[in-house]
Amino acid sequence: MTNQGVNDFLDELILDKKRFLKGLGISIVIGIITALIIIFITTNQDTWISLSYVNKKYLFLAFVLMVFAAVIDALRIKMTVEAVNEKITFTEALKVYYISNFAGGITPFLSGTLPAQIYLFNKDIKNNMTLGKATMVATIMPLIKTLVFTIFTPIIFFTFKRTITNYTILSAILINGAILISLFFLFLFILAVKYPEKMLEIIFKIQHLPCISKFSRKEQISHLFNRVILEIKEFHKSFSLLKENWIKLLFSTLYTIIFWGTLFLAAPLLLWGFNLHFNFSHVLVMQVIFYFILPFMPTPGGSGTAEAGFASLFSFFVPLHLLGLFIGTWRFIVFYFNLCIGAIVLLVKIKRVKKKKRQQQQEEVDKK
Repeated sequence: MTNQGVNDFLDELILDKKRFLKGLGISIVIGIITALIIIFITTNQDTWISLSYVNKKYLFLAFVLMVFAAVIDALRIKMTVEAVNEKITFTEALKVYYISNFAGGITPFLSGTLPAQIYLFNKDIKNNMTLGKATMVATIMPLIKTLVFTIFTPIIFFTFKRTITNYTILSAILINGAILISLFFLFLFILAVKYPEKMLEIIFKIQHLPCISKFSRKEQISHLFNRVILEIKEFHKSFSLLKENWIKLLFSTLYTIIFWGTLFLAAPLLLWGFNLHFNFSHVLVMQVIFYFILPFMPTPGGSGTAEAGFASLFSFFVPLHLLGLFIGTWRFIVFYFNLCIGAIVLLVKIKRVKKKKRQQQQEEVDKK
């Protein structure tokens, strides 16, 4: 199987305009319907009175915060790419952030993020990476995030355990489950690096699972898995580069911490904007729980379940008459704002790719 076969599969997965518009539509419709239901249930006379006291400066700061988070994540992507001795510009890294964020936002379980990043690293930057290195970079970033969450989550919970006594059991179940899953993925990564042969056996078994064959055509799945198997060796070799560039990897980890710290400030800013008094540790813990659960939500980008889940978690300390407005505003700023930017960036990308293909086809016709 050649690189062209994998690229054709990724082209179909990432550049299929009808597919991504369908996913975008489903994500937005589900999210809007859920938010409207929550707003309808929670809105009363006090809601309209409270609106006159909303501090718009905090809402604006929340938007600014999302732009800052995008910049930080672009720097994280750039640093991770450089950790494997490859090059990427800041603009390219920012494009990777928005497009992959969009791809994850329109697919169940955020499953579109990884293929989008692999495609962009492999085909859409000036210094294209091999499929093996592209896969490694795309895999390292969520693993660093998992490592950060695995380390900081227990610390946060133990630090603020006295302030979350109302939902200790729920917190313990969710966090322990999330940590176990995180450790499982870390185990798979270590397996791929130290014992690639065993990892190949696991991939072979996954390839033949009935649920995988339903994802796409059998030929495409077979081609993709065959190529992944061939690239495992390069993945194994590339890991040695991380040892040489551990400082850059450390910076990537630092950017990851800053990114999530920035993201966690959005909800407190909105609460201040609604003139609500709250316990900061409560808000922090609730967001840790939410973002640990988010990747396991089956709807595109977690739409619907994200709004409902966030509403149930924040109902402990957000007044009922403001809960719907708070959830709707938070979800729009944190999720749909970036989703819309990602959609625009990807549409421009698709337009350029199609134009380039038409030019190539015309050149071939002219040669004949």
